[in-house]
Amino acid sequence: MAESTCEAENESRPRRLWWRFLLTALAVPAAGFVWFVGMAVIMFAALFRAWYALLWSAGMLFLVLSLTALIFGSRRFAARCGAVIMLCGLLFGATEAWHYFTVTRYRQIRDRIDWYKYTPFSANSRVVKVTADPALRMTGKVPRMSAAYALYPLAAGVVQALYPEKKYDLDTLSAAGSDRIYEMLLDGEADLIFGLPPSKQQMEEAKKRGVVYEITPFAREAFVFFVNRRNPVTGLTSEQIRGIYSGRITRWEETGAGTGKILPFQRNEGSGSQTMLRRIMGDTPLMAPPRETRISGMGGIINDVADYRNYPGALGFSFRFFSSEMFRNEEIKPLTVDGVAPVPENIRSGLYPFITDCCVITAKPRDENLRRIAVFLHSPSGREMTAKTGYTPYAVSDKK
Repeated sequence: MAESTCEAENESRPRRLWWRFLLTALAVPAAGFVWFVGMAVIMFAALFRAWYALLWSAGMLFLVLSLTALIFGSRRFAARCGAVIMLCGLLFGATEAWHYFTVTRYRQIRDRIDWYKYTPFSANSRVVKVTADPALRMTGKVPRMSAAYALYPLAAGVVQALYPEKKYDLDTLSAAGSDRIYEMLLDGEADLIFGLPPSKQQMEEAKKRGVVYEITPFAREAFVFFVNRRNPVTGLTSEQIRGIYSGRITRWEETGAGTGKILPFQRNEGSGSQTMLRRIMGDTPLMAPPRETRISGMGGIINDVADYRNYPGALGFSFRFFSSEMFRNEEIKPLTVDGVAPVPENIRSGLYPFITDCCVITAKPRDENLRRIAVFLHSPSGREMTAKTGYTPYAVSDKK
């Protein structure tokens, strides 16, 4: 009886060994496929690619070893491999947690705006509606317009007031960064743009192409600086701002309020706000801006000028309407400059020191429709639209 039992066990062992090899042969390709998919995701979407790729590869290798050990009955080795897998997972989680607590949780001030709320002719649109002089309404082919993000509601108001509804489409009006709208104007992709006065580089590019801009200012806007709402600083002087952005002033204690290191954020070159900062700095050189690694639109990682993050010691800037109306953020507060707050009455009087023009700009002789837009913006209904939108229109008596 014992002999027959032993013979049965001997006959079953080859089958069990064969079965183990078969399971291993199936598990290894499956794990390889999962590893490949994970690596593809890491290469496309992960910020810490090299580190995550190392952890993922190590984790998958020890997962294969652990499965193999279990198949062949070595539970002790499988447990050790499992410990390594857990360590890789903990390191992955620790990296994500570190990035969250040091970077991600401090929100950015970005152009995350629901543009559909400013769609002309929409029933629930936030675009200000005014009644324009019928003589100023568009006839024939309507101009293609592009607006800097902060001025998009004004451009949408012009479309609402002057354009026939049936001629409005997505090619009629677009929004982009200040650098991009000037490119569109020079490349003939837009007939008119709403933006700030061109930068030195934008003027030089027009000169290279033999183009002379025709610029019509129609409103004023304040350039504001802001900090985290918990920061005790309530204002800065013009000289302190130049000192901070030149790198001469590095701590809040040097401004007379607040504590800790100042982190002065900037914007990309060519943007309207960065151009305004350069004007404020004058001949004072700008310090190198904070930079941040991020994933680009196509999955590549680039090291670019960092968008404002609401760190306790951060200092940022933007235009008043954009930061207070289009992108409201209760976590930041605007600062006074030289003791003057950036409010409409101080902008209108010119008391606030950092004021810029809002303009319509063309790069070729204006036809009748383009001329009508400039006339409308200085008309009573155009000034009404500008004021109700949230900007400070030029008064009739203003000399330009």
